[in-house]
Order: sequence, then C-alpha cells, then structure tokens
Amino acid sequence: MKKMSLAAHTRFSSRFLAVMILHLSSSSAWAGEDDFFIKEIMKQQQPSMNRQLPDWLQTQPIHLNPALEKILKEGNKMAALGGSSSKEAINGKKSLAKAVQGRWIFVSFGMPMQELKAAAEEAAQTKSMLVFRGVEQDQNTTMMTKKLLPIVKAMKPVPGTVIDPTLFTRFNVTAVPTMIETDSEGKTRSARGLPGFNWLSKQEPGDHGQRGPIYGIVEPDMIEEIQRRAATIDWDKQKSLAIANFWKNQEEFNLRPAKKNKERSVDMTIVSTQDIFHPDGRLVIKKGDRINPLAMIPMRQAYIVFDATSQKQVAIAKQAGDEILKRGKPVIYLFSKIDKQRGWDHYNETGELVNGRLYKLNKSIVDRFKLEALPSVIEGEGDHVVVKEIVSGEVH
Repeated sequence: MKKMSLAAHTRFSSRFLAVMILHLSSSSAWAGEDDFFIKEIMKQQQPSMNRQLPDWLQTQPIHLNPALEKILKEGNKMAALGGSSSKEAINGKKSLAKAVQGRWIFVSFGMPMQELKAAAEEAAQTKSMLVFRGVEQDQNTTMMTKKLLPIVKAMKPVPGTVIDPTLFTRFNVTAVPTMIETDSEGKTRSARGLPGFNWLSKQEPGDHGQRGPIYGIVEPDMIEEIQRRAATIDWDKQKSLAIANFWKNQEEFNLRPAKKNKERSVDMTIVSTQDIFHPDGRLVIKKGDRINPLAMIPMRQAYIVFDATSQKQVAIAKQAGDEILKRGKPVIYLFSKIDKQRGWDHYNETGELVNGRLYKLNKSIVDRFKLEALPSVIEGEGDHVVVKEIVSGEVH
C-alpha cells in the first residue's frame, strides 16, 4: 500500500533555495480531506524561482490585429515548414541537412519601408513567409511587433511572419530581400531582390542572382544574441534576489490572538452539485447528495496554526505539537505571518523551534475551517473536525 509522505524539513539560505517536495499518492487509503489541504498549502509554499528575463527578451501584451497576433505568437513554430525548433537551435543542434518545402522572403528593418511593405504584400498574395533573423540591437520582440504592425495590418490575408535565424543559416542569406522556394523534391530556387514567386517558380532550380535592390541585415542572429546576452547575466545574483524578495508580496492573515481556550466542531459535509457517474456508466452520486469525506476516510494529520511573529504563539504551537506527536499523529505547522524583513532567517529559526514541518497558511484553510483566532489546533475526530483555540500548549 502506498503512503503519503512529505519531504523532510529543509533549511533555506540566502544563497540558494532547496525546493520542498510533496509526494501524494493516488491511493484511496490516504485520499482524505487533509490531502486536499496539504496540496493547497504546497501550491503556495513553493516560491516562484523562474529566472527573471532582461527587458530585451521580454514581451509585453499589446493590442494587435488578431490574425497578426496569432502569427507572431506561433512564429517560431516552423515545424510545418521544416524549421529547427528553438530549443534545438539554442543548443547548437541545427538540423540543416533535412530538406524542407516552402516559400520564404528574407527581410530586415534595414530595408526601406516601401521595400519591406512590397515584400509583405508579395508574402500575403503568395502565402509565403516573411523571415527576420532577429530583433534590432537594444530592442525586443514587442518593439518589433509594434514596428511591423502598421505595415501589414491592412493586408488580407496578413502575411505569415517569423523570427528564424536557422533559415538564414540554412540558405546562407547575407542580403535582403532574398526570395527562396523549395519544392517537394528538395530543389531550391533563389533570387536576391523581389522578382516575385510567379516568376521564380517558372525558373530552373538554382541561384538566379540579384533581381532587384538589396540591403544589409541590421538584426543580429537571434540565437547568437540570446547566447551572448545570457552570458552577461549573473544568474546566481538573480536567483539570490528572487529568494530575498520572496516574502515581500506574500499574503498575511491578521487573525486575532485567542483570549481563552475554546473548542468548536466543523461539519465537513459537502453537497454534490451534479450527478457523478462511474466510468462503466453506473450512477455513483446523485445531484444534491450530501457527502462527508471524513465518514469514509479519517483526517490523519493535525494542523497547528499560529502567528510566527509572536514568540508566545510559537511556544504554544511547539508545546501543543509535542502533545499531539506523543499520540502518534503527524503534525503540520502553519504560520499566518512571518517577519518579512528577516525572511528566510526567520522561517528557518521558527522551523527549528517547533521542530516540525512548517508551511504558510492559505485562504483555503482559513475559509474551510472558519478560523477566527490563533493559535488554533485542527484535528479530525470521527466524521467531523474540531477546531481548538488555545492560550496554552496543552491539548487533550
């Protein structure tokens, strides 16, 4: 039989963050009400450690022509045309040998606007793809979108537009505009300038030279630029800042201190809002049925909720937890507030004081158990839950 387990108490430091892991099995033996709340606790407990991207690599939402927005969002997904994926390209695995079929017009903002517009119109009429090598220096994709939008927004259909430096490398494009067409047999026709695909598709396979004005490419290779700029970012510093700032925006719960020992029961019964069927078609639960999960599966853990900024409440939580542990019941410690200025240091100290698993209180616990004052002990007793507000650590 599988059992539910929690990772051992982990110490945090200002240099790195050890991720806490919660393992919840799908075994019905432990799929009780308390499992749900532990899952909710863990969702909010784990800090977001996604690396903060620099401005040049960030995109901010802007109002676009819906068709263009869709195109640009999916721009680098060149699988349908045989382009390498971004992940492969960034890792240096550019699959340039595989034959692809398609029509591309390679462009750059180094072209005069009237030339770029002519290329876009050709792409719209022939259902070919405009290809950029990257974004201009000190700009990002949002800036590029804003610059491109006035050129193409009135076109029907809006031409497909991508950033794909791997195509520039594959076809050795060094000037723009360059038109390239590859057929189903892998035969390629190319020309620099804008002679049009109606003309190019009638020519023999091969390079047909310059057929119009050409210009330099002002955008650096996007992949090389990502690698170059990423190399200048101090990721350890970014990670340390994320850890240090984690507590600043954390939700707190200002529940009043308990004034006397008080005990009340909480009915855990829920009402089904719809019919629930077994996969074989049998009706398991009817709409309107009242169900008490604790009548089937008892709550295994006891929760102790306290204000970590109060030394008195920490001491009470510790004493109450020790009493419960002597009865052989696991204890989950939940704090409503913590010293945000001291952050992880205070978290570590509090965890060592209570000598148990320490998590952040969430709204689901407050609402479900109707918490009013702290410290409180939450325990399952048969088919109901008892919430005890305590002013001393003794729990019987």
